[in-house]
Amino acid sequence: MKIKHQRTQRRQRLGLLWIGLAPLTLSPAAPAGGRGAVTKPSILLIVADNLGRESVGYYGNRIHATPHLDKLASAGVVFDQCLIAAPLCAPARCGWNTGRHPLRVGINDKQPSPKNPESGLSPKEITIAQLLKGAGYDTALVGKWNLGYAEKFNPRHFGFDQFYGSLAGHADYYTHVYNSDMKIHFYRDLTPVNDRGYFDELFTDEAVRYLQARKGNPRPFYLNLCFYAPHGPYQAPPGYYHSDDREVNYQHMVEYLDTCVGRVLAEVDRLGLAENTLIVFLSDQGGSFKNDYGRTLREPSLKVVCNAAWKGVIPAGKRIGTPWLHVDLFAVFAGLAGVPVPQDRVIDAQDIWPLFEGREWPHDRTFFWKFHKEDAVRQGDWKLHLTGGKVDGLFNLASDPEEKDNLASRHPGKVEELQARQAKWKAECLAQQTSQSGAGVD
Repeated sequence: MKIKHQRTQRRQRLGLLWIGLAPLTLSPAAPAGGRGAVTKPSILLIVADNLGRESVGYYGNRIHATPHLDKLASAGVVFDQCLIAAPLCAPARCGWNTGRHPLRVGINDKQPSPKNPESGLSPKEITIAQLLKGAGYDTALVGKWNLGYAEKFNPRHFGFDQFYGSLAGHADYYTHVYNSDMKIHFYRDLTPVNDRGYFDELFTDEAVRYLQARKGNPRPFYLNLCFYAPHGPYQAPPGYYHSDDREVNYQHMVEYLDTCVGRVLAEVDRLGLAENTLIVFLSDQGGSFKNDYGRTLREPSLKVVCNAAWKGVIPAGKRIGTPWLHVDLFAVFAGLAGVPVPQDRVIDAQDIWPLFEGREWPHDRTFFWKFHKEDAVRQGDWKLHLTGGKVDGLFNLASDPEEKDNLASRHPGKVEELQARQAKWKAECLAQQTSQSGAGVD
């Protein structure tokens, strides 16, 4: 298969030493050699919450001002077909943290609930933070976690050296109250905090302090900065007037998010970190305030904002149309760090680094989704939809990207093939689930 052969070639080119990984045992790997360097790159993953592609300039928006995000996009590669594994906050976070489809993990169409202390990411999972920590990285999570409320689900137990942020799926930006009554979800490491201020301003300040504190530190870092914006409630940020019109507040939140990202990127440049730091910007789902939160398995919900930059390594001004899943970030980051992915479990992530280098990379990969009553499977340009187990559409995305022309009756063989693939995949995932998320809302 081409994807396997090319991945082997890249590892040889970078001079990575791949070592065995016993079940649940992490071993430091030899340094990766990006651009012939002897040090592993630092990784900055910035995530927006419920930011649709219609809200940033480089996907065609002309309403919201996002100059900092547009500049970051122009400095690297923009992915036109980065697909989310599930269109909901917690499953999306489960995906890039574990490299596994959220259905396989058991957090797929429900959020962890504070009313169920057992709902959250299973301690049996191995996160990208744990892999990178084992490879010599300093690791930090700033912002939203949303993978469990009980102490055992705190990100400090999942490979993060530092944590400053919220366990909740959303909260008041100023009072920090979640669901009218819950306040204890904002933490520094394992200790609840009551810091005052607008959530995303606090997260930005913390990220800047984290970067500044690294002066003179030769170790690479992995910083996952997860903003709340522009997830509701729709509250105008500091310096903006609060309107009774939610759409006005939403626009202010998008523009303030852009300002916050700009502050962090400016600090990366000022500290001289840009030449050895991969920066990835991602939205956790395609559904947003502007598109009525279309949490379905249709293309607008699955296609998310994603772009990457790395000064001197990733070519500027590239757009990539090859489809890939956001869970692949797990394998990309592991590959750059020179650490193998776990071998004792199914890892859905694939190392699609050539796409980050600005090269289209055709492959015969099959993509699977399950969300509430919907199923979807995609192979090449063919995509099959099912609702309640019944076929409700077969589409050719090359000629029909908006999924309007149902070809199911004209291609019964393709329907049967894809339906069988989906059924087999779903059965395997359900049999392997490591946890069950309690009911909740996003």
